Amino acid sequence: MSEPRPALIEGLLRPEAYPHPVVSPIPVAETHISWVLLTGEFAYKIKKPLRLNFLDYSTLERRREFCEEELRLNRRHAPELYLAVDAIGGSMNHPRVGAPGPALEYAVRMRQFDRREELPALLAAGAVDADAIAELGAAIAHLHAKAAVASDAGFGTPATLRRVVFANFEELRTLPECVTRAREVDELQGSVARALDNAEGLVIGRRAQGQVRECHGDLHCGNVVRWRGRLTPFDGIEFDPALRWIDVVSDIAFLTMDLAERGRRDLRRAALQAWCETLGDFESLGLLPVYECYRALVRAKVAALSARQAPVGSVRRDASVADCLRYLDWAAARLLPRRPVLLLTCGLSGSGKSWLARRVAPALDALQLRSDVERKRLAGLEPLADSRSQPDGGLYTLEYNERTYARLRSCAEAALAGGESVVVDAAFLRRHERDDFSDLARRRGTPFAIMHCMAPDQVLRERVSMRAARLDDASEAGLDVLARQPTYWEGFDAREQPSVLTLDTSRDDLVDRALAAIRARTT
Repeated sequence: MSEPRPALIEGLLRPEAYPHPVVSPIPVAETHISWVLLTGEFAYKIKKPLRLNFLDYSTLERRREFCEEELRLNRRHAPELYLAVDAIGGSMNHPRVGAPGPALEYAVRMRQFDRREELPALLAAGAVDADAIAELGAAIAHLHAKAAVASDAGFGTPATLRRVVFANFEELRTLPECVTRAREVDELQGSVARALDNAEGLVIGRRAQGQVRECHGDLHCGNVVRWRGRLTPFDGIEFDPALRWIDVVSDIAFLTMDLAERGRRDLRRAALQAWCETLGDFESLGLLPVYECYRALVRAKVAALSARQAPVGSVRRDASVADCLRYLDWAAARLLPRRPVLLLTCGLSGSGKSWLARRVAPALDALQLRSDVERKRLAGLEPLADSRSQPDGGLYTLEYNERTYARLRSCAEAALAGGESVVVDAAFLRRHERDDFSDLARRRGTPFAIMHCMAPDQVLRERVSMRAARLDDASEAGLDVLARQPTYWEGFDAREQPSVLTLDTSRDDLVDRALAAIRARTT
């Protein structure tokens, strides 16, 4: 049996409690901190009068303030879903939304959506693909780019991060099932502490760079819905500023963790690729393991709270306990070392480097890092912008070329540090450019290969001409550039040869051959 609901919630199940038509009966969705009444056109979210170690909804005035804050924050992500804060008047047994007189309670009024459109339901039904998840990742990146930068000295610091991370363990230890696994929980807390120690310099540096911003704060799959054809985040955190004024990578880490934990690493990769490429924040990837671990701990804590609120022996409690223990296991596994792979493309314009990288990277669960995009990012340009550079001028001087490869190397190193395999998509015509990356792989003990893409001259010219005509690609290389590139080419020396995979990109079986060769070379 479920715990009895308060008289106010029971009273709000009456149709006459609303100034508009409602469905009958009115369903109630309950979380560990709120009730949501689903009336048909609108949903009313009411905060429980709770005081926990991470929130305080204990007074009516605080609940009103947090309702207003929830409205403000979530309109950034979902302005069409979040409508107003409504006072509930009348009496406890006969409440009415919008009634005159003293307020008994406050509710956030939202557009009601079909629960079957929530991301967990879409995943279970196989009704969401990588393109939709990539669009979500890009949208989150745009929101992060526009979000306010933290000015409070306490937000995003190592001390604050430690506080919010270890608070999860305090709640977890109140669940009897976790008490029986006390040794495992202690070991996990020790691993997390060491990871936070190792990450401290990066945490401080990113805060100084303005990467601590006002984020969503609770961006797991359950807080994403397909609304009017697009995956849309909702229900961001309002109750504790320290949980939303965070490093942007901590925000996206909730989504990537949850997708991976649900067995969809392909969708995790799609979200992460789109977010990194849109925001340009590949450097954050060194922190991703500790933040994904932290996000799994958050879900474990939420499941523990739900278990504590459910009757012993109930189906709800058993399911919540199982969720809690599963997330704990995932958190522990996330901090284990990984062995990522570093791949380079190499070849003339039109040789199929980017085409091949786009297909190889998802199959290898790798991120794609593209020189044409990063070169323009360094200049403050969008990927499809025309830099109006002449051959060997503007963005294509030797000096700018060195800057571009230095950025690619920095981004690749951060990805590898975070355990992410990466395909660096660039021409790599000069030997020292390739050597810098092979040296990186050697230092890190990372499997390494070079995909040398080749095609007949006529095919190269046709591809370059067609790409230039479409105006839909970041590359600005035209036929004049293609004609000059052989003069820059420096062949593979004896040290490189064992790492080189020579691939004829005019063949139909290219991708399968490439993947087979990569796996043979890097495993």
